[in-house]
Amino acid sequence: MFGSLLVRELADSYDVVEAPRGRLDFRNAFAVACTAGPFQLLDRGMVREAVACGAHWLDIADDAQWFFDLVDDAALDALARERGVVVMPGLSTLPAISHALVRRLGSPEQVSITLYIGNDNAKGAAAIASGAALHTPDRELLRREGIDADVRTRFEMPGVSLAMRALAKFPVPVRMRIARVIARVAKAFRFGSRGGYVEVRSGDRAERVSGADQRLAILPLVFALEHLPEPGVHVPSVLDPEELLQFVSE
Repeated sequence: MFGSLLVRELADSYDVVEAPRGRLDFRNAFAVACTAGPFQLLDRGMVREAVACGAHWLDIADDAQWFFDLVDDAALDALARERGVVVMPGLSTLPAISHALVRRLGSPEQVSITLYIGNDNAKGAAAIASGAALHTPDRELLRREGIDADVRTRFEMPGVSLAMRALAKFPVPVRMRIARVIARVAKAFRFGSRGGYVEVRSGDRAERVSGADQRLAILPLVFALEHLPEPGVHVPSVLDPEELLQFVSE
């Protein structure tokens, strides 16, 4: 679902090759833009293979284990620098937009981060399976900067949070099978609002970015493609926060 949004967003600027899940050929690619969640199921060897082929790797992962397995990999960082490419996970609402909002607030010592999801959004199986056990990199990433963060997801439809917590108790492969069924059923029960928002609050101060559709989840990746930093492995906060927030807001 997010992949189709990204393809449409990039089609006018890049020669986009839509790649299915499975073994891929990264040769001659400028960049690999990965939206194929849940990221817990992906082979991290794909990232090293893309980098070895001289392709940038950008993804929308909001899974902490996947994220830190990449950003803490010194050997991957050295290879990316050698090949002259960038590796940057987490280019989505969390943690890219959330961290930009934290910086807009002046990086206070304590923050509360909320991701609100409208009920009328299209629901892909991977998005459902990932959201059921959301362990974002935000807490640990901000802890490394001396910031204590509480992160929560809010759903428009009553009862969804409870259902997602129940789904999270299953192993990821089983969760994916259940999520495919939920995704098919959900197509017939779309009501409420579309899009959502990311809000960061500290005390009585708050900053929020809202989206009328689900493009908010992939726009940080689009921005990063046009604002690539020096070669190496980077976290999204290397991007200019105000430029990123202006881009996604427009």
